[in-house]
Amino acid sequence: MLKKTRSSLRGHPGHLGQSGQAAVESAIILPLMVFMLLGIVQLTMMHQARLMVEYAAFNACRAGIVYNMDKGYMTRAALISLMPTFQATDTLAGTNDSILGHQYDAPGSSGHRPGIAQTWAKMRLLTAGSAMLSKLFENLGGQGGQLDFIKVTVLNPKREMFGDQPELHFDDFLLDDQFRSRNKDLRKATRLTVRVRYLYWMRIPFANWIIHMAWLAGEAGVTLTGPIDRPAVALGVGPFGTKIEGAARSLYISGKVKDNSKPFDEEDRTTLFRGLWALGRVAHMYFIPMYGTYSMRMQSNPFVDNTDM
Repeated sequence: MLKKTRSSLRGHPGHLGQSGQAAVESAIILPLMVFMLLGIVQLTMMHQARLMVEYAAFNACRAGIVYNMDKGYMTRAALISLMPTFQATDTLAGTNDSILGHQYDAPGSSGHRPGIAQTWAKMRLLTAGSAMLSKLFENLGGQGGQLDFIKVTVLNPKREMFGDQPELHFDDFLLDDQFRSRNKDLRKATRLTVRVRYLYWMRIPFANWIIHMAWLAGEAGVTLTGPIDRPAVALGVGPFGTKIEGAARSLYISGKVKDNSKPFDEEDRTTLFRGLWALGRVAHMYFIPMYGTYSMRMQSNPFVDNTDM
């Protein structure tokens, strides 16, 4: 048998070389393929979350026009809309699932898959905790609400539209031509426009860290280079350049963020940016803000105390 094996190998001198080449090629390609699959799953979930944020903005606006722009009602409406992006919502009280339940429970547990009640409770707890953290940053001199898990902002009406009135009557339109200008101003002031910002929690391993790092670099105006699993910040050009990796890379990116790295003039995202950076570094929890905006005509009187601007 040994002689036969040796003779067969001598008869195919390239067999071992081809096997080794295939092993090397697999070692190079397989990690990239795994990342591509993980990245596709994570990006698909992010796209679904983005659509749900638009739906949350619609529901928040719908609650606002009925309940006098009350921020509590609008936030709860947005939270309910976003529940499917956080955890399972296909049952009321959850169910035991030995396969899918382990992603929610601690290792070694029986595997309980949450339902609507548990998802609602966890999101409410996270919303309250993030609001307290935002209040702390505000007391330290930052802008309020920057670390809210779900943040609802009233973009219209603005405070100056109320004049010295505490509220506006949404249906107080007069028919005479002399009131045409007044009616136009009232029509503009009784159109509610809200923006919902949702801190989406990315949970797909490895892909969440890569996407989060790319987002941080984009916010800071920094270009990443190098292997996909070890991105570095390139400084300089050619032989005079250098690379910053590891913890120093993260600190450099955090330090480069500026106050003008924000999508809206009324929101300064510096506190948000550095808070999410710290959360990723310390707790390995990776969040990305998503935004949705919607407008509707008021069906109740807006109060000046409920405006944000």
